[in-house]
Amino acid sequence: MKSGLIDVDGRHFPNLALMKISAYHKKQGDTVEWANHWDRYDRVYCSKVFTYTPDVLTVIQSPEIIRGGTGYNFNDDLFCDGAVPDYSIYPKYSDAYGFLTRGCIRQCDWCIVPQKEGKIRAYCDIETVLQGRQRAILLDNNVLASSFGLAQIEKIVKLQCRVDFNQGLDARLVTDDVAKLLSKVK
Repeated sequence: MKSGLIDVDGRHFPNLALMKISAYHKKQGDTVEWANHWDRYDRVYCSKVFTYTPDVLTVIQSPEIIRGGTGYNFNDDLFCDGAVPDYSIYPKYSDAYGFLTRGCIRQCDWCIVPQKEGKIRAYCDIETVLQGRQRAILLDNNVLASSFGLAQIEKIVKLQCRVDFNQGLDARLVTDDVAKLLSKVK
Protein backbone atom coordinates (compact mmCIF):
# COMPACT_ATOMS: atom_id res chain seq x y z
CA MET A 1 0.00 0.00 0.00
CA LYS A 2 1.21 3.49 -0.80
CA SER A 3 0.12 6.04 1.80
CA GLY A 4 0.41 9.80 1.53
CA LEU A 5 0.51 12.25 4.41
CA ILE A 6 -0.68 15.86 4.41
CA ASP A 7 0.09 18.08 7.41
CA VAL A 8 -2.66 20.61 6.72
CA ASP A 9 -1.34 23.05 9.35
CA GLY A 10 2.05 23.05 7.61
CA ARG A 11 5.25 21.37 8.65
CA HIS A 12 6.37 24.07 11.09
CA PHE A 13 5.80 21.81 14.10
CA PRO A 14 5.65 18.00 14.01
CA ASN A 15 2.17 16.50 13.75
CA LEU A 16 2.19 13.66 16.29
CA ALA A 17 -0.79 11.89 14.69
CA LEU A 18 0.91 11.75 11.29
CA MET A 19 4.14 10.49 12.88
CA LYS A 20 2.18 7.64 14.50
CA ILE A 21 0.28 6.86 11.30
CA SER A 22 3.58 6.73 9.40
CA ALA A 23 5.06 4.33 11.97
CA TYR A 24 1.97 2.11 11.81
CA HIS A 25 2.04 1.83 8.02
CA LYS A 26 5.80 1.32 7.81
CA LYS A 27 5.46 -1.52 10.32
CA GLN A 28 2.93 -3.10 7.91
CA GLY A 29 5.51 -2.83 5.10
CA ASP A 30 3.69 0.02 3.37
CA THR A 31 5.30 2.94 1.57
CA VAL A 32 4.71 6.24 3.37
CA GLU A 33 5.60 9.70 2.09
CA TRP A 34 4.47 13.29 2.13
CA ALA A 35 1.73 13.45 -0.46
CA ASN A 36 2.87 14.86 -3.77
CA HIS A 37 -0.15 16.13 -5.62
CA TRP A 38 1.16 14.66 -8.88
CA ASP A 39 1.33 11.09 -7.54
CA ARG A 40 -1.39 8.55 -6.89
CA TYR A 41 -1.86 6.95 -3.45
CA ASP A 42 -3.93 4.07 -2.11
CA ARG A 43 -4.78 6.18 0.93
CA VAL A 44 -4.05 9.76 2.00
CA TYR A 45 -4.23 11.06 5.55
CA CYS A 46 -4.93 14.75 6.10
CA SER A 47 -4.42 15.93 9.66
CA LYS A 48 -4.90 19.34 11.20
CA VAL A 49 -4.87 20.56 14.75
CA PHE A 50 -6.30 24.06 14.36
CA THR A 51 -9.86 24.87 13.28
CA TYR A 52 -8.73 28.11 11.62
CA THR A 53 -6.34 26.36 9.22
CA PRO A 54 -7.92 26.21 5.74
CA ASP A 55 -8.36 22.76 4.27
CA VAL A 56 -6.31 21.43 1.36
CA LEU A 57 -7.81 22.70 -1.89
CA THR A 58 -5.58 20.93 -4.41
CA VAL A 59 -6.48 17.65 -6.05
CA ILE A 60 -5.56 14.56 -4.07
CA GLN A 61 -5.20 11.47 -6.25
CA SER A 62 -6.48 8.72 -3.97
CA PRO A 63 -9.64 6.65 -3.70
CA GLU A 64 -9.48 6.99 0.09
CA ILE A 65 -8.85 10.28 1.87
CA ILE A 66 -9.01 10.25 5.65
CA ARG A 67 -9.29 13.61 7.38
CA GLY A 68 -8.80 13.76 11.12
CA GLY A 69 -7.71 15.79 14.07
CA THR A 70 -9.17 18.53 16.19
CA GLY A 71 -9.07 20.99 13.29
CA TYR A 72 -11.66 18.96 11.41
CA ASN A 73 -13.79 17.67 14.26
CA PHE A 74 -12.71 17.70 17.86
CA ASN A 75 -14.40 14.34 18.46
CA ASP A 76 -12.42 12.77 15.62
CA ASP A 77 -8.95 11.39 16.21
CA LEU A 78 -6.95 9.53 13.65
CA PHE A 79 -6.47 5.88 14.67
CA CYS A 80 -2.93 6.34 15.96
CA ASP A 81 -3.09 6.07 19.73
CA GLY A 82 -0.49 3.70 21.13
CA ALA A 83 1.78 3.76 18.09
CA VAL A 84 5.38 4.88 18.52
CA PRO A 85 5.97 8.05 16.45
CA ASP A 86 8.07 7.92 13.28
CA TYR A 87 10.44 10.85 13.75
CA SER A 88 12.05 10.29 10.33
CA ILE A 89 9.26 12.21 8.58
CA TYR A 90 10.37 15.41 10.36
CA PRO A 91 14.17 15.10 10.08
CA LYS A 92 14.96 18.68 11.16
CA TYR A 93 13.33 18.08 14.57
CA SER A 94 15.45 16.07 17.00
CA ASP A 95 13.33 16.44 20.15
CA ALA A 96 10.79 13.88 21.30
CA TYR A 97 7.13 14.94 21.29
CA GLY A 98 4.33 13.62 23.40
CA PHE A 99 1.95 13.69 26.33
CA LEU A 100 2.45 12.41 29.88
CA THR A 101 -1.17 13.11 30.76
CA ARG A 102 -4.36 13.79 28.82
CA GLY A 103 -7.37 15.85 29.86
CA CYS A 104 -7.73 18.73 32.29
CA ILE A 105 -9.36 19.66 35.59
CA ARG A 106 -10.37 23.12 34.37
CA GLN A 107 -13.43 24.16 32.35
CA CYS A 108 -12.05 27.25 30.59
CA ASP A 109 -14.60 28.75 28.18
CA TRP A 110 -12.08 29.05 25.35
CA CYS A 111 -10.64 25.52 25.60
CA ILE A 112 -11.90 22.30 23.99
CA VAL A 113 -9.72 19.93 26.03
CA PRO A 114 -12.32 19.06 28.70
CA GLN A 115 -14.91 18.20 26.02
CA LYS A 116 -12.43 16.32 23.84
CA GLU A 117 -10.30 14.50 26.42
CA GLY A 118 -12.28 14.60 29.64
CA LYS A 119 -10.82 14.61 33.12
CA ILE A 120 -7.08 14.46 33.65
CA ARG A 121 -5.54 10.99 33.53
CA ALA A 122 -2.19 9.25 33.18
CA TYR A 123 -1.21 8.68 29.57
CA CYS A 124 2.47 7.89 28.92
CA ASP A 125 5.76 7.45 30.77
CA ILE A 126 8.49 10.00 30.02
CA GLU A 127 10.91 7.26 28.90
CA THR A 128 8.36 6.09 26.33
CA VAL A 129 8.03 9.67 25.08
CA LEU A 130 11.81 10.16 24.93
CA GLN A 131 12.63 6.96 22.99
CA GLY A 132 16.29 7.42 23.95
CA ARG A 133 16.38 11.15 23.21
CA GLN A 134 17.59 13.65 25.79
CA ARG A 135 15.07 16.41 25.04
CA ALA A 136 11.28 16.38 24.90
CA ILE A 137 8.55 18.83 24.03
CA LEU A 138 5.62 17.92 26.25
CA LEU A 139 2.17 18.80 24.99
CA ASP A 140 0.22 18.20 28.22
CA ASN A 141 -2.61 20.58 28.96
CA ASN A 142 -2.33 20.47 32.75
CA VAL A 143 0.44 18.11 33.86
CA LEU A 144 0.61 19.67 37.35
CA ALA A 145 -2.99 18.62 38.07
CA SER A 146 -2.06 14.94 38.11
CA SER A 147 -0.14 12.94 40.71
CA PHE A 148 1.09 10.81 37.79
CA GLY A 149 2.26 13.98 36.03
CA LEU A 150 4.13 15.14 39.12
CA ALA A 151 5.74 11.70 39.46
CA GLN A 152 6.81 11.95 35.81
CA ILE A 153 8.38 15.36 36.50
CA GLU A 154 10.33 13.76 39.35
CA LYS A 155 11.48 11.10 36.86
CA ILE A 156 12.47 13.85 34.39
CA VAL A 157 14.71 15.33 37.09
CA LYS A 158 16.32 11.91 37.75
CA LEU A 159 16.84 11.30 34.03
CA GLN A 160 18.37 14.78 33.66
CA CYS A 161 16.68 15.26 30.31
CA ARG A 162 15.59 18.65 29.01
CA VAL A 163 11.91 19.39 28.58
CA ASP A 164 9.76 22.14 27.19
CA PHE A 165 6.32 22.26 28.78
CA ASN A 166 4.93 23.55 25.50
CA GLN A 167 1.37 24.17 26.63
CA GLY A 168 2.58 25.90 29.78
CA LEU A 169 2.07 25.10 33.44
CA ASP A 170 -0.95 26.00 35.57
CA ALA A 171 0.42 28.59 38.02
CA ARG A 172 -2.61 28.03 40.27
CA LEU A 173 -1.20 24.60 41.11
CA VAL A 174 2.33 25.69 41.98
CA THR A 175 2.95 25.12 45.68
CA ASP A 176 6.33 25.51 47.40
CA ASP A 177 7.00 21.79 46.84
CA VAL A 178 6.01 21.95 43.16
CA ALA A 179 8.17 25.08 42.69
CA LYS A 180 11.16 23.25 44.21
CA LEU A 181 10.55 20.28 41.91
CA LEU A 182 10.24 22.48 38.83
CA SER A 183 13.42 24.35 39.74
CA LYS A 184 15.32 21.07 39.24
CA VAL A 185 14.00 20.51 35.70
CA LYS A 186 16.32 21.40 32.85
